[in-house]
Amino acid sequence: MSGSSSSSSIPKRHQALLLSALVFPGSGHFLLGRKARGCLFLVPALVALALVLRQIMARLDQVMAQIDSGALPLDVQLIMEKVERLSANDGPAMTLAVGVLVACWIGSLIDTLLIKP
Repeated sequence: MSGSSSSSSIPKRHQALLLSALVFPGSGHFLLGRKARGCLFLVPALVALALVLRQIMARLDQVMAQIDSGALPLDVQLIMEKVERLSANDGPAMTLAVGVLVACWIGSLIDTLLIKP
C-alpha cells in the first residue's frame, strides 16, 4: 500500500533534527524518547532566551518611554541610533545568554546526530 503518510517515510532521526533545528534545542530529543537528554538542551536554552527577551523588552520600554515623552522624535534613524547606543551597554550577561542559546542549539543538533537508533 502506498497510502502511508509522508511523515512516516522520513526517518525519526531526521524529524528530530528538523525539530531541534527549526523549533527549539532539545525538542527533537523528545520525539526520540530521550526526554532527560532533551531537557539538558531545552532548559538552559529557555533560561537564556528568557534573559535575552527580558533585556530586549527593557530596551524597548526605555525607547518607548522616550518616544512617549517627546524626548525622542518618531524618526526611524534616531530610534535605531538610540537602540544601538542602548545595545552597546548590554554587558557580558547578554553575550553569555546569547552564547548559551547558540551552544544549546548547535549541541542539540550534534547530539541528535550522534544518538544511536
